[in-house]
Parts: sequence; C-alpha cells; structure tokens
Amino acid sequence: MLEAYDVAALRGFDACIPACALADINYILHHCGLRGDKLSWAMGALFEMFRVFDANEQDGLAAFRGDMKDFEDALIAHSAARNGVDVILTYNVKDYVSSPVKALLPTDFTALFKPDNVTYTEMELEH
Repeated sequence: MLEAYDVAALRGFDACIPACALADINYILHHCGLRGDKLSWAMGALFEMFRVFDANEQDGLAAFRGDMKDFEDALIAHSAARNGVDVILTYNVKDYVSSPVKALLPTDFTALFKPDNVTYTEMELEH
C-alpha cells in the first residue's frame, strides 16, 4: 500500500480516505500501541496525506438498497462515487464487483500508474 501511495503522490493524484474509516484507523493505531503524542502525530500525518471524504444519507440509502453485500464496503463505494473518487484501493476487490467506483489491488494500481523511471525494492521491517 505504501508503494501505491507513493505512486499517487508522484502522479499528483488526490489521495483520499472515507471519513467512516477514521475511527477504525484511530482504534487500530491505539491497539497497536500508539498513545499520546505518537497517536496524535500519526493521525495528524493522516490528515496531511489524505483528503477525507464524507458519507451522507443518500450514500447510506444507496448502500443499503444496492447490490453490494457488505454494507461498509457499499457505503465507502457510494460515498466515493458522490465525492468524485476515480478508484478505490483495497485488498478486498471481490466485494467491490458491483461498486459504482472501480476497485483495484494496490499492486495493480502501482503497476498501472508507476512512472517508468521508478523502481521499488522489498525490505524487511523490524517488529
């Protein structure tokens, strides 16, 4: 996912996340041990890196009445469509088959949009 974000930044794409994901992100970071200033820094960085788009009643109704089986994914898809999002990056593309916005794996996005002069190498992260 980091490579996909880098490619989006290199290409000047407007990277965004749904507002409905913010509480989950905050919870996961907290659960992973980020507290106090570190959590504040991480959430602040998130707001600097991404445009946050909203969901409204119209999106909720479309998600509820639509063909997508997972309501949370449907809410993201319909709010993304209303907010002009062109593509959703997810590891769960199978749940977005009926989405009004195309879904791609981060690796597929990277392969499609990575500039030819950019290469990425894998590295081990310390735990």
